[in-house]
Amino acid sequence: MPTPDALAFDVYGTLVDPIGVAVELERFAGAASRRVAELWRQHQLEYTFRLSVMERYQDFEWVTHRSLHQALALAGIELAAGEVDELMASYDRLQRFDDVAEGLDLLREAGHSLAILSNGSPAMLERLVLEAGLRPPIEEVVSVDEVGVYKPSPRVYRHAAERLRRPVEEVRLISSNPFDIIGAEAVGMRTAWIDRSGAAVFDTLGEPPRVVVRSLVELARELA
Repeated sequence: MPTPDALAFDVYGTLVDPIGVAVELERFAGAASRRVAELWRQHQLEYTFRLSVMERYQDFEWVTHRSLHQALALAGIELAAGEVDELMASYDRLQRFDDVAEGLDLLREAGHSLAILSNGSPAMLERLVLEAGLRPPIEEVVSVDEVGVYKPSPRVYRHAAERLRRPVEEVRLISSNPFDIIGAEAVGMRTAWIDRSGAAVFDTLGEPPRVVVRSLVELARELA
């Protein structure tokens, strides 16, 4: 039987659906709600990359707030401060993907240790983990806030291995984001790509990892 892994899960886009905020956005953006949600997520990631290159860290709550304002501005939508606060609060209530509860249970039953490794700030992650019912089976929550730089900085993955008390090559990152997979593999971490879009389009900056699955349930079977 294979040795159980230390599994480090990305959160946004892997365990919970950030585009799900489109439901909350419908009150303000109508038919454009999904487009605004996608712009919000796009700029959220872009801002983390830019801040890291500039060596200017701001936590993920700050980034999420600024990227929301950018998405609204691009869509030509003006909201009151209270309405913006309502949308920000929706990030604490993002829904799990349908396979997550069963998949995490199967992985824990197989003896794997389960942790989160996320760009989210500690406060955001604590609220989300509680709302989404992720702990248990999630045991550890590791935020990039602890090192002051965003994925895919090598410092993030090395810090996660230290927190999990494992050599970096004995940790497996589970993520739906190709840039995250490539960053982890660059420091010698094992990986598994959750191809949630089903498009099987990875990233020409690197090769797809050996483990490519569509769900956490499939991942549990693959690792067994």
